[in-house]
Amino acid sequence: MEKPRSFGAAGCGLLLSLLVIGFARPCHSSLYRPPPPAIVYHAGAVLDGAVPVSVLYYGAFSPHQKAVVADFLLSLSPRGLQHQQHHGFGSPGPAPAPSVARWWETVDRYVRKAGRDPPRVLLASQVHDEACSLGKTLSRLQVERLAARLGVAPGGVAVVLTAADVTVEGQCSSACGAHGASTPGGAAHVWVGNAAAQCPGRCAWPFHPAEGFAYGARHAPGRGAGRGGETMGAPNGDVGVDGMLVNLAAMLAGAVTNPYGHGFFQGDPGAPVEVAAACPGVYGRGAYPGYPGAVRQDKVTGAGYNVVGRNGRKYLVPALVDPDNYSCIILS
Repeated sequence: MEKPRSFGAAGCGLLLSLLVIGFARPCHSSLYRPPPPAIVYHAGAVLDGAVPVSVLYYGAFSPHQKAVVADFLLSLSPRGLQHQQHHGFGSPGPAPAPSVARWWETVDRYVRKAGRDPPRVLLASQVHDEACSLGKTLSRLQVERLAARLGVAPGGVAVVLTAADVTVEGQCSSACGAHGASTPGGAAHVWVGNAAAQCPGRCAWPFHPAEGFAYGARHAPGRGAGRGGETMGAPNGDVGVDGMLVNLAAMLAGAVTNPYGHGFFQGDPGAPVEVAAACPGVYGRGAYPGYPGAVRQDKVTGAGYNVVGRNGRKYLVPALVDPDNYSCIILS
């Protein structure tokens, strides 16, 4: 039987492979940060128009954790103009935080650059497999089967999220998540794992001290990833799930702009640098290897974030590469 291949992965290298291709969001060990590469369009398909997204929660997820995920997905393409920011009369106060939808507008620009209609992400369904029907140690093929259970139509995305006590082949050692497609032109799929108990220093930075040389800086136990040796507080109070959302955001951007391996990327098609991977570890202004940059702080909890979504929920999302000048887009 042919071994599957996948397109993109988030974490420490390549991981999930399906019958087409797949990509990972790697951890970065270099202290040097080169300029973002030019993201090239390879004339292949992108996901456009209505993009239904179905989610499978595999293992134990609390209602709060599921709400954090659902609110993020519902914030990508909000109906109407609710993501636009309005300023009132009188003395100007602090500028409101950028919205999740504003961050996603960069993905829209890539899809338009391919001559297609901008993607409208729709949360189609959420399914729960708390009993872990395939066990708590999954192969890449088993993750693909879980994605297929969602029955997502072509042009949509099946998202498989694995709980903190579930291990996926290659998790932590090579990736924190991945995206791919089982057949050319079929539904895309995304996998992201909760790394809170397994490798938070690799897959949940900057909410946890970086492990080893991950993200370009070595940190001793108990020391953080930011200035002053402090880690950034998780905006939703959950290091594992807030870390998952960073990787989920990156994988969704890759799944839409490079679903089948011939869309937008730079470099080797088997290990592409995609729109959310070209600015590794960049979340705010002044970022450098080991320091995520200056981001907003919650006035009550002190947690770090750079966008706000549905129900006022705060998130940290990775910088995307500008499709026109190939710089890292820092939301402020």
